[in-house]
Amino acid sequence: MLEGGEALIGDSMFSLSRGIGRARLDGFEWDIVLKPLEPPVNPIPLALRLLRRRSKYVMLSPLALFSGSVRFGGEIFNVEDYAGMVGFIESSRYLHGWVWAHCSGFKEDPGGWFDLLVASPSEGRMVAFGIVKADGMFIRLGGLMGENFRGESDLGFLEYTSKPRGSNISLRVEAAREDIIVAVYEDPVEGYRYCHNSEVASSTLTVSTRVRERTYSCQGRTFYEIVTPRMLDQGLPVVELISNPRL
Repeated sequence: MLEGGEALIGDSMFSLSRGIGRARLDGFEWDIVLKPLEPPVNPIPLALRLLRRRSKYVMLSPLALFSGSVRFGGEIFNVEDYAGMVGFIESSRYLHGWVWAHCSGFKEDPGGWFDLLVASPSEGRMVAFGIVKADGMFIRLGGLMGENFRGESDLGFLEYTSKPRGSNISLRVEAAREDIIVAVYEDPVEGYRYCHNSEVASSTLTVSTRVRERTYSCQGRTFYEIVTPRMLDQGLPVVELISNPRL
C-alpha cells in the first residue's frame, strides 16, 4: 500500500484518493473511476484491533459508485454508477478461516449497506462482527468483543441472526454454484487457504425494532466469500496460486 491510499501492483494501479482503478491481467483490462460515498469504517472494535494477531481487515469505503469500462478480448462492457465497496483482508499469517458478506445499496434504500465478517481464529470457533446501515440507522454487530456466530454457513449460503441493543437482525445470503470461483492463498505458516468467492450472490436482510420491521434486498449484487483450509467442492474453477507478501 502506497501513500495517499494508493496501491501499485505490476502495471495495475488503485487509488482511493484519486478515485481510479486501472488493471491489465490475462486478457482483461479495467479502466474504472470510483466515487466513495462513505468514509472508511472498521466493524472490528478498536480493542480487538490492537490485540489482533492475524489478518488485517480494511474497509476503505463500504459504499462507492463505479463508472468506466472493462475489456475482455474484443468485447467492451461499460459500467455507470454501479454500487460497490472497496475493502480487503490481508496478513502475513491468515486466520484459520472466515466468512465475509457485503451489500452496497439496497433496492429499498440505495444509500444503505451491510458488512458481516465471521472470523474463525481456530477450528470450531466462529466470532461475528458487522455493521448495518439502513434508513438512517447505524447498527454495530458483535459488541465490544464480538459475538459467537449464530447461524450457518456453507459454500452456497449463509444464515445469520443477531440481537444488538434495540433491534433484531436476520440475514440470508445465497450464491449459485456456477457463480463461484476459488482462489488459493499461500500461508507460509499454516499452508494454504481456499477462498470460495461469488460477486453476484443475493441477500435478504431483515431489521426489526420496537416500532417497525423492514426487509432489504440485494439481488445479484452481494459479495459472498467463504475461506477454509480445504476445497469445499473439487469441481469449482480455481485461479492461480496467490502468494502473500506484506503490503
